[in-house]
This record gives sequence, structure tokens and C-alpha cells, in this order.
Amino acid sequence: MKIVVDVMHPAHLNFFKNSLLQLSTEGHQIDVIVLNRGKLPEIAKREYNNFSLSFIGKHRGNFFSILLEANILRFFKILKFLKNKKVDIGLSVGSFILGSVLKLLKIPNIQFDDDPERKINVLFEKITSTKLFFPESVLKGTKINNFHGLKEWSYLSPKYFNPKIDVIKDLGLSEKEYIFVREVDTGSLNYTLQEKNIIASVANLFPQNFKYVLSLENKKMLYQYPSDWIILKEPVSDIHSLMYYSLAVISSGDSMAREGAMLGVPSVYCGERVMRANELLQNKKMLYHIRKSDLPDFINKLNKIEIIAKQSKLREELLNEWDDINNLIVSLVNKYGK
Repeated sequence: MKIVVDVMHPAHLNFFKNSLLQLSTEGHQIDVIVLNRGKLPEIAKREYNNFSLSFIGKHRGNFFSILLEANILRFFKILKFLKNKKVDIGLSVGSFILGSVLKLLKIPNIQFDDDPERKINVLFEKITSTKLFFPESVLKGTKINNFHGLKEWSYLSPKYFNPKIDVIKDLGLSEKEYIFVREVDTGSLNYTLQEKNIIASVANLFPQNFKYVLSLENKKMLYQYPSDWIILKEPVSDIHSLMYYSLAVISSGDSMAREGAMLGVPSVYCGERVMRANELLQNKKMLYHIRKSDLPDFINKLNKIEIIAKQSKLREELLNEWDDINNLIVSLVNKYGK
């Protein structure tokens, strides 16, 4: 069977990686379409070197590029790319572009999403998908299929992720002695209305008794952060191990905040979007959505002994409660593929 996968974000690479490896061992041929966006092509070449990669479309971080290059033109380029390929099924996360192409070509496609706040996207996903899946806690309804958990669990579950302590040792760090910080660029549509450099604006107020490791999406803003912070040179080979061994994760973007929470680390989302995908982890007291002015106080209240004691317990709890999403993806491909 020939499978085509659309990847528009680094998180999508992580989401599909384990299921695609399993499908590959079953003998299926996998073609991955990658959006030319930031470090995404570089990460894809490193993480997906077992699969056939095609780089289609561009995302330059401005509205014009997102609308024209990453959507309208990309639709026609993907259509041209797939027209003469004998594809049996497609997979994507929030990509109604691939879904539209495959709908036109009468090829089954399975789509995943966890962002019902983008109502237009969800509408097009319903129209173009063979099956559309959302986490049960996020969205239910007509033409919506559900699974238990959140999409990041496909690569952060203890079944698939084992942290490597050498990653932090290489940076001169010790377990639970540093805080992982992620500052997103506001160039994407998701963050267009968000205040720029949220964390940078209060970074100098952070307690000085911790080390800070910064994952900065827009490196041009480096001068806005304290000079003693450790700045990651990205892409990082194992960023999730860095997050796992941290005392806390603070992120102005929603994805890494959820990842930190699923890794059993107290995690803060200080961005401005209110998202249903975050509520499940907020209800479990693993994720906190707080204002930037409250960040220094949050850090001061962190209890290392308590955090270490709870981490494995929290992850084991999720393992028992949530679905194995990779098994779900593999079963869907084998069921609906031509």
C-alpha cells in the first residue's frame, strides 16, 4: 500500500513517526510531503530519513505567504505531485489541503486535529476527510470520531519515549535544577494576535537561583533575554529529554506546554489563546494557563521533591487512561486504504 502524509509543523513529524515506522515494517511505501517552514525541512531530513520526502509549499511567517504559498499554491502543487501517483490513503493533522486534493482524486484520507477554535479549518476537514478524529475531551459531534487522550501522547507515552540523561549532561545541567523555556514566533496565524516575546518582557524578574534553558523560535530576539540563559542551537536532537529532566516548562506556545505536562513536569502556557485541548491537562493540575506577571511567583513556589515524586505517577496514570494512538493510526490505514 502507498501512503502519503502531509507535515506542516514539527509536532506533526513527532505525531506520525512511530505509526509510520510500524507501517513501514509491514511493507507499506510511505511518501511524506513537507512544508518549507523554518527548521521543519532540516528536522524532517534528520527524523524521517527512512521515508521518501518531498518539500512542497512555503511558509515565510507572514499573512500573504500563509494564504498564498502555504495554502492556495500548495493545493495545486500537491495536486500535480499526486495526480499520477497511485496513492492508496493519506494522513494529516489539520491539513484540509491534502484532504481536498485526495477528495478530488477520490482517495481515502484520515485527518486528525485538536484545535476546534479554528472553525473554518474544522469545517473543511469535515468536508474533505474520510474520517476526522479529535480527542474526546476536545470535540464531539456529527462527522467527528474520537479517541481518548491528546495527539502528543503518540510520541510521549512511556511506551514510546525514554528520556536520555546524557542530553542534559552535555549542556552542563543537572536533573531538576533548571527551567525549560519556549518562546514562539508570532508569525503564524495561530499567534498573529498574541503579544510578541511574552516571556522576554518578564524574564529579568525570574528568580536567579535556577538555570534557564531557552528554545527561541525567532533568534533575532535573542538580545531581549538575560545573558546568562542557555540558548539552544536548534534543531535539538532530543528536546523532550531536556523537558523531561527540567523542574518546569514555561511556554508562550500551546504545543510545548502540553508536551511538558504529559512528561509529568509542571508546565505553564502563558500565551493568549484559550484552548479546549489544554483543559484536560489543566483539570489534572499538570498544565497551568497564567498571566506573564504571575510567572516569577509560579517559579518561586516550585517544589523539587514534590515534582520528582509525582512525575512517574502522573505519566503512569495517563498510560492507563489514554489510547495508544499509533495503534489507532495503523488500524485505520489498514482498514480504509484502497
